[in-house]
Amino acid sequence: MGRKLGLILSVVCVALAVVFIIFGDTIAGRGNATSVNSITLTDSTGKEVTITKNPKRVVILNASNVDLFVAAGGGDSIVGRTQSNALSGEVLAATANAEDVGMIHAPNIEKIIALKPDLVIGTNVPFHLALAPTLEKAGIPLFINSVDKYDQIEGSLTKFGQITGQEEKADKEIAKIKADYAEIIRSVEGKKPLKSLVIFGNTQSFNMATSQTFTGDLINRLGGNNIADNVKSGEGAYIPLSMEFLAKENPEVIMLIMMGKPQEVQEKVRADLEANPVWGNTSAVKNGRVYTLPYNLFTVNPGVQCIDALQVLAGYVY
Repeated sequence: MGRKLGLILSVVCVALAVVFIIFGDTIAGRGNATSVNSITLTDSTGKEVTITKNPKRVVILNASNVDLFVAAGGGDSIVGRTQSNALSGEVLAATANAEDVGMIHAPNIEKIIALKPDLVIGTNVPFHLALAPTLEKAGIPLFINSVDKYDQIEGSLTKFGQITGQEEKADKEIAKIKADYAEIIRSVEGKKPLKSLVIFGNTQSFNMATSQTFTGDLINRLGGNNIADNVKSGEGAYIPLSMEFLAKENPEVIMLIMMGKPQEVQEKVRADLEANPVWGNTSAVKNGRVYTLPYNLFTVNPGVQCIDALQVLAGYVY
């Protein structure tokens, strides 16, 4: 009897060993359905986030990421997005069925949860980071993807292509952007850029954009000469506009980015800037080189429309 029991136990052990060999990789997370259908990526906060590949229900909380996610083949999966006037017609059409989940600075967490998303994508701002505990409790991954400068566009497309499972489509977008970028840079080689200034204005204040901003970064790539960068280093992305500084540096071209209601901002421009004699004495104003930059290309990082933004700036600074 003991011998028979021993034989049975031996058979069971062998069977268990075979099961472990066959399914061991699955248990360890290698080659199984879960690992094949999911991907772990590091987001802009340095956090590793495990995401289901080709998610069917995605909520995106800012315009730049909506644009790039659509470009990477994920338009059909976007079930919710925040309000924005900066999206292209193509992106609006691709996300026509997406629910409105509020403004970028005030996303509606109740509505987001109700949409039962597989994934929420936001940017590195406090009002998106604050959603993390609630989303985690609901079992919804939050991927923070910042797109503050040109060189983050390629990385974003690569990551989104991995998420959507359409790496080839994302790679084609990257290749096109690179080719168009190189052509514009070649077109201005050897030319001297005008002394430029980008002013970011709203009804509360006017600030000068340095090369740490998206627009300033593009100007820097075109050859520089942005007078805001002449302010001592460490001042940050935006510096309060100073009329004394304006008089000293005397920009040859001024570009305005208007936030808020256009009429109210224009009234402030007239009241605060045009009424000041320093403004009128700048080379840019005297020669009629004051331009309002297109809202959809410059209020946020325009994603795959970045080449259009670069082209606009090249036309103004040269």
